Amino acid sequence: MKRYKLYGVACAALGLAQSPAFALENGTSSYPSGIMTVMSGLLGGPGTYLYTYNKFENITSLRDGGGNSNPQGANGGLQAHSLRAVHVFETPTILGGTIAVQAALPYVDGTLHLPSFGISGGGRGFADPLFGMLVGWQSPHYLQTIELDVVAPWGSYDKSRLFNPGSNVTSFYLAYAFTWMPLQQIELSSKINLSYSSVNSATRYQSGVQLTADYGLNYHINQNWLVGVGGYVNTQLNDDKINGQSAFGDGHRTNELTLGPQVGYGTQKWGAVLHWQHQIYARNAAYGNTLWLNAYVKF
Repeated sequence: MKRYKLYGVACAALGLAQSPAFALENGTSSYPSGIMTVMSGLLGGPGTYLYTYNKFENITSLRDGGGNSNPQGANGGLQAHSLRAVHVFETPTILGGTIAVQAALPYVDGTLHLPSFGISGGGRGFADPLFGMLVGWQSPHYLQTIELDVVAPWGSYDKSRLFNPGSNVTSFYLAYAFTWMPLQQIELSSKINLSYSSVNSATRYQSGVQLTADYGLNYHINQNWLVGVGGYVNTQLNDDKINGQSAFGDGHRTNELTLGPQVGYGTQKWGAVLHWQHQIYARNAAYGNTLWLNAYVKF
């Protein structure tokens, strides 16, 4: 059994907690940035997998296009928990690649405080569910997966709330993930995700297309344990729009960079990964720290 097969599903994570949708949507993407930092390119062997993803985020400020705290004193936080089911088929295959289908349902509880405006708000409830298809290929040192997903606008949403678990938009993901193991114990992984969101019918706001690259550099101590660092880079390719016009005069494009340590344990039947990520760079985005605790079991 190759060492990498013991970790594939530990973080083959999609569809966790969508990013919160605020009253001003601020380039919000429903993609859970930073979740695919371990064995990103590996699709598990035939069978059914159940994943649980748990995100704890502390928002210490909101950053404007210049990287400044704006509005002053803004802060908040959220907890997000999701169940995801994946079924990997033994046959048929596509160009030699294994086929899988997936579905995920998140639950989000969050708050946002804007003391300079004297307002606070919170929301809790089920967020937008995800449905998708994956195709994966394996070779001794290089693993890769392509993926297509849709996020349905069925989560809890009210345009009068400052914080919403749901986004009230339909989103589409197209992604390519890989894992390269140049040495037996060294792993370099990334998932590159392109995200498109429809117009919010309640606010006429449309977030721009976002390109996110989750990344991880990990050292496999043995067949079960790994340690490493990971995070994500996110950039927005076009302007946010309100009623078809660039939002706030400058398009309000989001750019982010995070980094932090991670540790994982995995077997063929179950495993877990704990990772912490610190926001190093944020433009038109929330700034803070995130703790992930993710686990899986194979049936």
